[in-house]
Amino acid sequence: MPKLCLVTLGCPKNVVEGEHMAGIIEAGGWEITTDIRKASAAVVHTCSFIADAADESAHVINVLSGLRKQGKLQKLIVTGCMVQEKGKALAAQFPEVTGFIGTGGLERITGLLGGGTEQCFLGGAPGGLLESVHPRILSSTLPSACLRISEGCNHKCSFCLIPRLRGPYVSRPVGSLIDEATQLADNGIRELILIGQDTTFYGRDIYGRFALAGLLKKLCRIRDLKWIRVLYAHPASVTRELADAMASDEKICAYLDMPLQHVSTRVLRAMKRPLNTRKVLLLLKKYLPAISLRTTFITGFPGETADDFSELYDFVGEGWFDNLGVFEYSPHPDTASAAIKPGVALTIARQRKRKLMLLQQKIVAGKNKLRAGSTAETLIEKPVGAPKLNRWMGRTRFMAPEIDGCIIVKGKTAPGEFVNATITGAAGYDLRGEIIQ
Repeated sequence: MPKLCLVTLGCPKNVVEGEHMAGIIEAGGWEITTDIRKASAAVVHTCSFIADAADESAHVINVLSGLRKQGKLQKLIVTGCMVQEKGKALAAQFPEVTGFIGTGGLERITGLLGGGTEQCFLGGAPGGLLESVHPRILSSTLPSACLRISEGCNHKCSFCLIPRLRGPYVSRPVGSLIDEATQLADNGIRELILIGQDTTFYGRDIYGRFALAGLLKKLCRIRDLKWIRVLYAHPASVTRELADAMASDEKICAYLDMPLQHVSTRVLRAMKRPLNTRKVLLLLKKYLPAISLRTTFITGFPGETADDFSELYDFVGEGWFDNLGVFEYSPHPDTASAAIKPGVALTIARQRKRKLMLLQQKIVAGKNKLRAGSTAETLIEKPVGAPKLNRWMGRTRFMAPEIDGCIIVKGKTAPGEFVNATITGAAGYDLRGEIIQ
């Protein structure tokens, strides 16, 4: 069988698509390898949501283009958001690439692999590999997997390309999601992570109402699932019903990732974002007092003044968030925010980002100090150092994979195991603990 190396870049939504493409490619007669030296073909599934992601995608394409130029790759295909954004201009930029597919045609990957070596471009309407009818090869050996409940977005945030890259919001039917989640659980998955461009909008397009709360309750009935986690909530669609549902079953982690982007009313209006930030946070804390919140903010948005940033800084200082990410504003000519004046210098945006992150470090240090002596259910991910040292890296219920901190524990266990650990201390964003035997 010919071998193919698949490189997936970007967010967990891209990872799930990469897993489905791997399944489609394997079903088409290819063997997937992680060793580019053994591959006769390669696929790069790109991200271009922000400038750094686009730069990373371009760098990987350049490296693999060099291998093809040297005759080490017969075919090189580029897929995903960068193709959808740049269109055929990308084909001219990378002449060594044999095929391009936008977000709406990923299931056609084997057709390109089976074709000739002349450059081919498959464009079309935006979308994504959404339904579970496509085979999927999980990329992790751990008992964690993402369940993609929707595609696209109906919001009109002035800085965001998602509607252009992924199209309007499309929810998957509940039955389809329950079937896929059951299959994942039957194959050893114990942590299910719900993802989408906006998970809390789920169901509005096909059921006429927000339906995430009902979906969560049905997922909890799947016996072998242990943790259910929700990422990418939107403050405009977080409801009392959702908070009640999250509090109703211990399988649902008291954790919510909800990007807020800013808190200044003036900046939020320019961003075309909801203004109910504090109201939503108070609702969640009222019905889920122990909830762990993660968010992201943007510094340097056009027109952001020193007073706007001070308001954001003071808000973060109130200690709402266990985990926080900050991005400098990434301008793009095809977004509405590109026309907003005056701009903010990148050096100022970076200074503000650094100031926020230093503040959050102090907040996390205080929160972690209060956790000392408590017990945390922990999913073991991998050994730290030699296995005989019995030191392991894991995650608690209030830590999402890849984006949050971790807990380093001591004791006898193995990757994929769920253990209880006593928290003994912390180092930066990470905790330390001892496994309770």
